[in-house]
Amino acid sequence: MNRAHEKSLKVFLLTDFPSPYQVEILNKIASDHNIDLHVAYLREADSKRFWTGSKISHDYVVLNDGATKVASASELLKTADFAVFNFYLHPHAQKLIDERARSLRPWCFWGERPGLRKPEWFGRLARLWKLRRLHKSSAPIWGIGRFAVERYQEEFGPRHPYLNFPYFSELDRFKTGSEGRHRNVETVFLYSGSLIWRKGVDVLARSFVRLRKEGHNARLKVLGTGPLLGMLRHSLSSVSESVEFIGFSDWSELPQHYASSNVLCVPSRYDGWGLVVPEGLASGLPVIATTRTGAALEFVETGKNGWLIESDNDEALLNAMREAASVSHATLGILSKGASASVENHSLDQGAARFKSYVRDGIQQWNS
Repeated sequence: MNRAHEKSLKVFLLTDFPSPYQVEILNKIASDHNIDLHVAYLREADSKRFWTGSKISHDYVVLNDGATKVASASELLKTADFAVFNFYLHPHAQKLIDERARSLRPWCFWGERPGLRKPEWFGRLARLWKLRRLHKSSAPIWGIGRFAVERYQEEFGPRHPYLNFPYFSELDRFKTGSEGRHRNVETVFLYSGSLIWRKGVDVLARSFVRLRKEGHNARLKVLGTGPLLGMLRHSLSSVSESVEFIGFSDWSELPQHYASSNVLCVPSRYDGWGLVVPEGLASGLPVIATTRTGAALEFVETGKNGWLIESDNDEALLNAMREAASVSHATLGILSKGASASVENHSLDQGAARFKSYVRDGIQQWNS
């Protein structure tokens, strides 16, 4: 088939708010003349996120702007060839999911791994109710990484097709500016993310203190802010000369921090995906990450491009940091090359192509 003559597909997508990362991939998808993309954002921003706004170049509507916007989204949904729902814990989301399910037209649910928060049974009950339309249908489920796909298969059973559609972002911006990093006298560990319990920053602080007290020549850069900042300053006070608190940096400023570091630490107790992992790998940083982080399970392989460790485990993190601080510059360089190579096939273009393929397959299978 001549791709230039493919029928344009009208796709409706509902998601939470326009984070820079979602805007990037949705802009890329919308740039395909064979995809007529219409996005409904439930809200304009998240007060807990400090990113500056990204330029949106796709068609969109913000539902918290009023009833007329919800009605507009409903009309777009009615005429869409395919609908993708990336959120369900909101009355507007419930309304639109119900409308699409009743229409008997093709749709799917796209989400991170469920069941990470405690108590797990409560979340499962909530999903039984909130996602009852999904439970009763055979609509496809797109998991954000294999970590999510496996859990959805367990919870929703064999009647659904399951596909892996993780988050994608522009990784090329992380690939420059790192020349000479392995000539550093000290090993620079970088943490990038919110300073919250779920991200395991307390585990990192304790492990780094022990690493320094063992005599390793290492430095820790803490990029981000959050409610645990005061606790971290106190926990790291005995090695404060080796710690740099950078504070919040906008996403466009991240590459320079990666370029001046040697190893990225992602000690999350749980993280549905974790965009910081492919970003660090793309910049050539070996990554220490946990088995409760979706992107780490997708990309990190111990001995090849980093260390995959148990979550909430001080000893496991210390052992990985100790090894990273002890290896030769040559070995660290090999790990760096492995890191870059591991995400070569995770570009925005490949993400947009996968989205298009999944939509077409979803329509074809629905109608067959």
